[in-house]
Order: sequence, then C-alpha cells, then structure tokens
Amino acid sequence: MRLIKGIIMVIGVIGVMVIFALIIGYYLYSLSPPIQAKVIPVMGSPEAVQSFDQKLDALESQIKAAVNAGESKQVSLVITENEINSKFAQMLAEGKLSPLKRVLINFGDGYFLTYAVVDTPGMDARTGLMGRVEIIEGKPKVVIDEFNLGKLPLPKSVNSRAEQLMNIIVSLQLPEVSLNITSVEIKNRELTVTGTTKTMK
Repeated sequence: MRLIKGIIMVIGVIGVMVIFALIIGYYLYSLSPPIQAKVIPVMGSPEAVQSFDQKLDALESQIKAAVNAGESKQVSLVITENEINSKFAQMLAEGKLSPLKRVLINFGDGYFLTYAVVDTPGMDARTGLMGRVEIIEGKPKVVIDEFNLGKLPLPKSVNSRAEQLMNIIVSLQLPEVSLNITSVEIKNRELTVTGTTKTMK
C-alpha cells in the first residue's frame, strides 16, 4: 500500500508541477517582450498611407514599362517608418491582418525591430523581433537575430524556426514581379529596395 500511495503522490506532485509550469508559461508569454522597450511608437496618418500606395503603384508602372520595352532598368523603392506603420494600421482596421491585433515596426541602422500583439485564446501573445534582410538570388531573405515571445525563456533554435516561418510568409506575400532585387538597405528610419527589371527571353 505504501508503494502505491508513494507512486500516487509522485504522480500528483508531477501533475501539480506541470500545471504550475503551464500557468507560469501562459502568464509569461502574455507579458511585454524585452524588444518592445527598444521600439519607438510611430504615429500614422492617412497621408502616409496614400504615399505608400502611390509609391507602390509608381514602382509597378516603372517595372511594367521596362518589361514591355525589353529594358533591364534599375528601379528603387523607399518606404519610411511612418508609411509602413500607417499602412499596417489601415490593414488592421480593415481586418486584413487577422489574428494580429497590433503591429509596430522600426527601421534601425541595418536592422529592423518589430513588436506585434497576436490574438490568442485567453490572453493575447506579445512578440518582439529583431532582424535584417539579405538578398539571395534576387530574392529577399529575412534573418532573425532575436525573437521574443512575451518573457518566456526561449532556446536559440526558436530563432531559426521563426526565421523559416517568416520567410515562408514573405515568399507567399511577394507578388510575381519581373524584378531581380539587388539590395535592401535599412537606415535613417527608411527601407530602400533596389532591383533591376527582368527582360523577356
């Protein structure tokens, strides 16, 4: 009987510890991530959204004209912090970024910072991300240097998994444009993308 009681007690203690760990983990992942302290709030505006849309339309027109003329032409796009955050705010308001509830992006010197709140059952998850963009074979690749999920202590392997997921999302969202991207530069609170148009073979 003592052996059975001992086993039951051990199982009970383990069960309580698991539940306690889950509660602590659940609480920690809902807290503000360390990266949030580095992110500076950006005020959006309808004018910035309009500027963002106009720049994308102008770039698309340049690419289309160059392709139709059979020219390999260098084109570039410069997006400011204000423009991209304003566009995200508009898309959030229209419900186009579900399950995201909030997104904030900062452009540093060669890197970007992102803070996002994700709608999850019970408590919202708060994430932070610091990364940069590299170009591989004419396509952008996101490299994640740090990833936070609330204040949960995460292993370094999580960075690579988050990076893989981010690049899958990027590849799915990128339109099929006739453009080889040659550089992505982040500085002075701006993102500059430069590329050359592809000619028809």
